[in-house]
Amino acid sequence: MEGRKIYRNLVPVDEVLRVLESYRRLEPLGEEELPLVEAVGRVLSRNVYSPVDYPPYTRALVDGFAVISADLVGVYEDRPRTLRLVGKIATGETKLLKIDKGETVEVSTGAVVPYPADAVVPVEYTHSSSGQVTFYRSVSHGENVDVAGSDVALGEILAWKGDVVTPLLVSVLAATGVDRVWVYRQVRVGIVPTGNEIRPLGERLEYGQIYDSNSYMVYSFMKLLGARPKIYEKALDDPKMIEEYVHRALEENDVVVTIGGTSAGLEDYTYRALAKLDPGIIIHGVREKPGRPLVVALHRDKIVLGLPGFPMSCLQTVYLYLIPIVSKLQGMRAPPVKTVKAEVALPVRGEPGIRVFVPAVVTSDREVLRAFPLPGHSGRVSSVALFDGFIVVRENEEFKPQGSTAEVMLNPFARQYAVNVIGSHDPLLQDMVKDVIGEAARLVNIGSTGGLQAVKSGIADLAGTHLLDPQTGEYNISYVKAYGIRDAVLVRGFLREQGFVFRRDLGQVDSVWDVVERDLHFVNRNPGSGTRVLIDKMLEEEARKRGMPVDELKTGLRGYTFEVKTHEAVAYLVARGVVDVGVAIRLVAEKYNLGFRSLAWERYDVLVSKKSLKKPEVVALVERIKGLSQADLGSYPGYRVDGETGREIEF
Repeated sequence: MEGRKIYRNLVPVDEVLRVLESYRRLEPLGEEELPLVEAVGRVLSRNVYSPVDYPPYTRALVDGFAVISADLVGVYEDRPRTLRLVGKIATGETKLLKIDKGETVEVSTGAVVPYPADAVVPVEYTHSSSGQVTFYRSVSHGENVDVAGSDVALGEILAWKGDVVTPLLVSVLAATGVDRVWVYRQVRVGIVPTGNEIRPLGERLEYGQIYDSNSYMVYSFMKLLGARPKIYEKALDDPKMIEEYVHRALEENDVVVTIGGTSAGLEDYTYRALAKLDPGIIIHGVREKPGRPLVVALHRDKIVLGLPGFPMSCLQTVYLYLIPIVSKLQGMRAPPVKTVKAEVALPVRGEPGIRVFVPAVVTSDREVLRAFPLPGHSGRVSSVALFDGFIVVRENEEFKPQGSTAEVMLNPFARQYAVNVIGSHDPLLQDMVKDVIGEAARLVNIGSTGGLQAVKSGIADLAGTHLLDPQTGEYNISYVKAYGIRDAVLVRGFLREQGFVFRRDLGQVDSVWDVVERDLHFVNRNPGSGTRVLIDKMLEEEARKRGMPVDELKTGLRGYTFEVKTHEAVAYLVARGVVDVGVAIRLVAEKYNLGFRSLAWERYDVLVSKKSLKKPEVVALVERIKGLSQADLGSYPGYRVDGETGREIEF
C-alpha cells in the first residue's frame, strides 16, 4: 500500500468554489476592443450605448401613399375621397418633401415619409390616375409609419456589461452603427490528458486501450463558452512527464485541466505532480458521486483542475466546477444550474454524507415530470449523450423510493425527442427506427427488463424485449403480466437465431457440455436478458441429463460469472481472443467472421404504451413492424418472420 493516497478531507460540493475563491478571486482577466463581427460569443466588458436615434428617419412600413390622417376621416369603400398626388419617394432617396392638407405622396416600404404626413395607406386600398389618388379606407394617426427615434434613442443602453454577444445582439448593434465593442479577454484553457491506456482518434485500439474522449468533451465545452482551449499531447503514467507537461501548459494558459490520474491508485500520478505546484493542491476529493477524485490546485495566479478520467465523472466535474470557473473569469453572469422537481420512476439509492448524481431521462406528459435513472456507472460513455439531467440525492438521503419527488439538475445541452425507445438493443429495430422516425427518436439500450420498467413508468414509448419464460417456453407475455404492466400493447415482432459463437480455429462447438469438457473460456450474458435465460435453461437440461446438480455444472463452466450485456459484446470478446465461446445471435457471428452453432430461435417483440399510440411516429413504426416480410430481412442473416409477426396482444 506504500505510496497510495487516501482521501481524508473531502470537501462538500457547495464548498469547492468558495474554497478556491478564498485563495484566488474569480474575476475577469482583462478586456480588449474588437470589431463587432469578431466579438460573437464573447462577453461585453462595458455597456454599449446607441450612437444614433433609431430609426434615423420617419419611414413607411408598407408600399402606399403618405397622407395626413385627418384628410381621410370617414372614408370607406362606398365613400371614397380623392387627394392630389404631389410626388414620389423611393427607398434610399434622401430628398425632403412636404405636403399640405389635401395632398399625398407615393412611398415605397422603408422610404422617407414626408412632413407632416402621419400615416400611410396601403396601395391596395387606392386608385391612382392623372395626378390624383382615390382612397377607399381611412387610416389612424401613426398607422403604417415608423417614427424617427421611436425605437432607440441616442445614448440609450443597447447592451449591458456581462451580456454575451449573440447574432441577434450583433443585428441590433449594427443597426445603430456600432462597429466596435469592448469584451473581456478570453480565458486560455490548456487540456493535458494522461494515461498509458488512451489513444488519439483514428488509431486502432488494442484490447485494454480506449480513445481520448474527455479531452474533446472539455475542449467543446470551452469553445461554447467562448474560451480558447488547447489540447496537449497526452502524458504517460510517469510523474516526471506529467509534471513537465503541466508546467508547459501553465506557461501558455490561464487555466490548466488534467484528465485522469487523480484517484487513490498506485499509478495515479497526476495529483503528485500537482502537489509540487506553488502553493499546490488546495482540494483533493469532493463529497460527490460521480466525480469524487477532483483535484483543485494553484500555481501562483494560475488555476489547475485535475479531472477524473471516467466519462460521467469527468462530465460532472466540468459541469459543476470548470464551467462556473471559466464563466466567472470571462465575466459571464454564470446562471445557477437549473433544477426542476420530478417524480422518480425507479428507486434510487444514495450514500450518507455524499451527494449522488444519477444520470436520467426526463419526460413530461403535461401533468408531471418523470425521471428514469439510467443504469450503469461513471465509465459509461453512452449516458453522456442520452441523459436529460441528474437526479440529485443529497447527503442526508439514503434512498428515494419509486414515485417520490426528487430534485433534477437539468443538462442545458439536452435535446428534445419525440419518441423514446428504451429496451434491448437490436440492429433491425434500430434500422427501422432510423428509417421511420429518424433523429426524432432516442434509443437507450438497457436490456429487456429495463425496457419493460421504462414502459410501465411512462418514460418509454416502446421497448424491445426478448425474455424467455423457461416454464412455458413463451417469450415476453408472462413477464409483461408479472410486472403488472397495463395500458400497453405487445406487438409480436421477428425471430432471431441464437447459438454458440466461437473462434473458427476451435472447430465445432456442439453443446454446453462440450464447452465444459474442453475447458473453453466462456462469456455469459447478464441476468435479466433473454439470452441468459436461454443459457441457464440449457445448463439445467444438461445437468438433468447427466444427473448432476446444476450448480456443479455452472462451477465447471469456466467464465459463467463473466458477463456482458449485448450480443455485440459477446462476439467482440470472442473475436479479440479474450474468450473462446459465448451465446449470441447469428448476425453478430457473421459480422465478426466467427463460427456459429444454432441452438434456438428467440422471439423479439416490441411493447408499446397505448398512450404513445397517439403519436404518429409510433403508429408509423408499429405499422412498419406489422408489415415486415422475409424479403425485408435479406441483409439480416439469422432473422425471420412467422405467422405471429404483427399480432397485437393488449394488456
